[in-house]
Amino acid sequence: MPTSDETSTLLKEAQTFLESMAADSRAKKGLEKTGGVELRLNQVAASIKSTGTYVHTPAELQFGARLAWRNSNRCIGRHLWRSLEVRDCRASHESDDPTQAVRQALESHLDEAFNGGRIRSVISIFSPRLVDGSDPVRIANHQLTRYAGFRSTNGQVIGDPHSLELTDKCLAEGWRPVSKTPFTALPWQFIINDQRTAVLDVFADDASRLKEVELSHPNEPEFSSLNLRWYAVPLLADMALKIGGIVYPFAPFNGFYMGTEIGARNLADRDRYNVLPDVARIFQLDTSNDRTLWRDRALVELNLAVLHSFDKAGITIGDHHKLGEQFEAFCKAETKTGKEVSGDWSWLNPPMSPSQTPQFHREFTNKVERHTNFFYQAEPEALVKPPSGCPFHL
Repeated sequence: MPTSDETSTLLKEAQTFLESMAADSRAKKGLEKTGGVELRLNQVAASIKSTGTYVHTPAELQFGARLAWRNSNRCIGRHLWRSLEVRDCRASHESDDPTQAVRQALESHLDEAFNGGRIRSVISIFSPRLVDGSDPVRIANHQLTRYAGFRSTNGQVIGDPHSLELTDKCLAEGWRPVSKTPFTALPWQFIINDQRTAVLDVFADDASRLKEVELSHPNEPEFSSLNLRWYAVPLLADMALKIGGIVYPFAPFNGFYMGTEIGARNLADRDRYNVLPDVARIFQLDTSNDRTLWRDRALVELNLAVLHSFDKAGITIGDHHKLGEQFEAFCKAETKTGKEVSGDWSWLNPPMSPSQTPQFHREFTNKVERHTNFFYQAEPEALVKPPSGCPFHL
């Protein structure tokens, strides 16, 4: 059983969450169906006292996931928080074949999120963390779709350097990729009831599930010779969702990409794909020194290619100017309701032309709402949770 301090904290966070739900004109209808906030608080308090925890109703789960997105300081797309589609997968691991049940839930999530290119924001919420601190379901992957990073004999990396460690583990546990390319999708591996599953090469089993965009440039045909691509749906899988003090360690969720995430970070960062020198060569830029601003010019062309290619493929993608305007409108709307918009300024500003977006000129209080939010967490099977003073970590 949790300590008295832990149960006291849980009850306070549950109360704060339920009061937030009651204060929401739409969400309070879910509370009214269970007798209202006071009755529900009494039920929750009694459950915490007897079991050390409580169980969310479907309405609480839905509102809680949406509220967690609304409270996410680092997300510029949270103006869409009410549109989040919530999938209740809390009992998936209790199936006769839990590995297959979890896999099928995630495959359907990918299909639902892609939606023929009109990306939907979706979250699949699996079992909560147990009272003893164990997690019934986790995944080894950072995202459901992610490219592998292979070590070559000459010391170079084929693929994504950020995936080196997971790629090594998958290979050591029996993964035999059909090919080792810069854009080979990683397999999945679950940890169910403290046991690692076999490595599941989901995208090799069904190549149609890997939704990718081949990158081309609207004005430079030679750009296609770089053979660049990226996957369509950014689907984070390793963050914890916390609702009213209850932690869901496996709650994969997605929105849609902002172009600069791909063009100014994933493909451009020197410790990732580092393609700016290749882009500069295609556009015959002077790379003799950085003062020619060749990096900046190549960055713009690469980001233009990303937006052009997603648009050409009919797949939803945002640009930092439009999303910045929408986030500014969200800030103003929140302020009108008396709610202070918290935010992490360094994350809300895009990695390209930040001064040209409204949020660059705003100041934010980076106060993290602890009762309902998304958090970084210790890796699966970590024996000791590493100490962290960061408010974004559990």
